[in-house]
Amino acid sequence: MGCATGTIKYSLFLFNALWAILGILVLIFGGLGWGAMPDSYAIGILVLGGIILVISLFGCCGAVRESPRMLWTYATLLLILLLLIVAFIILNPKDVFKKYALQTVENQWELEQTKPGSMDIIQKTYYCCGRDSAQDYLDIKFWNNTVPSSCCKDDSCVNPLNLYLRGCLEKVEEAFADEATTLGYLEWGLLGFNAAILLLAIILAIHYTNRRRRYNY
Repeated sequence: MGCATGTIKYSLFLFNALWAILGILVLIFGGLGWGAMPDSYAIGILVLGGIILVISLFGCCGAVRESPRMLWTYATLLLILLLLIVAFIILNPKDVFKKYALQTVENQWELEQTKPGSMDIIQKTYYCCGRDSAQDYLDIKFWNNTVPSSCCKDDSCVNPLNLYLRGCLEKVEEAFADEATTLGYLEWGLLGFNAAILLLAIILAIHYTNRRRRYNY
């Protein structure tokens, strides 16, 4: 059992290291994505990243000290997190990022009517022009039958071929077409990884619990 226990122990270390890295990446994603998603969603992602990071550190301490109590606590936390992930997968609204991006386009286009230039960042990001097409700018007197430079490749509209003809709503729809599939892979991957670590933690906790009982005899 010694060799097997050692293998499980160091496997748990490895998985916890990966788990900690994942927690850091989730925190970075939540931080960088602030403003590109609903605030409540961003806060949830940051909280999830923090929880993953704290749990991973707790697991490492339990394995190093070979403490049954810490390992059982660690396993309990992992189980709670597992249930939260399952609840998130079931209750998570679909196309959150796409809907938020589409609403941002709508809001910025409304603002463009009174504050020209409001669409610049979106148009440069998605290589698009106007809400539905470049034709939309013909209805805005400020542009006098022209389009902003952000509607053109390299901000140069001298060459008509540089003009982005497609609207931003269409380009955003296209950019987020695979959102549901990508998030599905991430969610189930996170769930599977959590389940694997939970199994290792339970096995190690059972072993150290039994060993302590034997020593007490």
